[in-house]
Amino acid sequence: MTDQSPPRPARDRNEIRARCTRFLTRQRALSPKEMLQALADHVGADERTDMYGKGALVEDFEREVASLLGKPAAVFMPSGTMVQTIALRIWCERSGISTVGLHPLSHLERNESQAYRSMHGLAASYLGDDSRQFTRKDIEAVTEKLGAIVLEMPLRPLGCVLLPFEELQAISTLARERSIPLHLDGARIWESQPYYGKGHAEIADLFDSVYVSFYKGLGGISGAALAGSKDFIEEAKLWQHRHGGRLFQLYPYVLSARIGLAERLPMMAAHHREIRRIADALRGIPGVRVTPDPPQATSMLIALPAPHEKIEAALLDLAEKTGIWLFDRVFASAIQGISMAELTAGTGAAEFSNEDIRTLFERVLGQATR
Repeated sequence: MTDQSPPRPARDRNEIRARCTRFLTRQRALSPKEMLQALADHVGADERTDMYGKGALVEDFEREVASLLGKPAAVFMPSGTMVQTIALRIWCERSGISTVGLHPLSHLERNESQAYRSMHGLAASYLGDDSRQFTRKDIEAVTEKLGAIVLEMPLRPLGCVLLPFEELQAISTLARERSIPLHLDGARIWESQPYYGKGHAEIADLFDSVYVSFYKGLGGISGAALAGSKDFIEEAKLWQHRHGGRLFQLYPYVLSARIGLAERLPMMAAHHREIRRIADALRGIPGVRVTPDPPQATSMLIALPAPHEKIEAALLDLAEKTGIWLFDRVFASAIQGISMAELTAGTGAAEFSNEDIRTLFERVLGQATR
């Protein structure tokens, strides 16, 4: 006799997360009403909206970002994909070489629909391999000429891994010796800086151009910035217009980015300590491993001894019953029966003791392995 009970309806992951009240990973997202109220609370009475990015509100923020990164100029854009493709187009056009050196797991390659190829006719020369970040030796091994090199900080697919600062310096020195522009995909530079214990400007000084994000880690609505020399940024503004990125008004995005820099950037050192504490708490749970170990940025990957569908179901059950959101992405690994989860320390992590963390993970694993 077969089971005639109807199948369980698919659950809306985002809706379940939105109802949670406690978060080991990241933090609760603001509702539209809360976000709009926050913007209203942080705007000066005499501030004016921008028009096509022109006006003190946007231009002052761009100068603030440029100063933070130690660059002569910066421009605010709606998205990181726009920033990345524009930066590479300019560097390759200036050098007359259309090949870009990048990691095979680069965000440009995996998450931006290869826009650098289809929109700007650029090609890739892969540096390093899927198991590690590339190094100076990988660049030295390239025989073709490169119009630019992109380094992603941190490299998220491998658990947000970072190179030692000395290796960054070696890559920067080689690129300058060979007159190859070095671009930083620094979407998560904010989360990486505590690992180095150096100022953002000291890190950015190793690169000719720098991309930063204002929603990753900082909680902005959206938006990114590109920083570099004044002539480079002026050319980038032209390409921004060509990409349709000169929106009539940018001020809501800039206001939320400004709040993130003021309120969340100072928390990154604490998040860095919390992610390492969480990794410590997970040690000793049979079959659980973190990578990198210890974590380097404020995120890590966690290997869990159960299929990802069962881990996901147990995660959602826990969230529905307790209001606790434990971790974010869950996906299959190359090893059958082993899943991977991504966890990023945020403002709520300190509310959980090490014992709480172990108990919650053991509960999820207990359900997933029954």
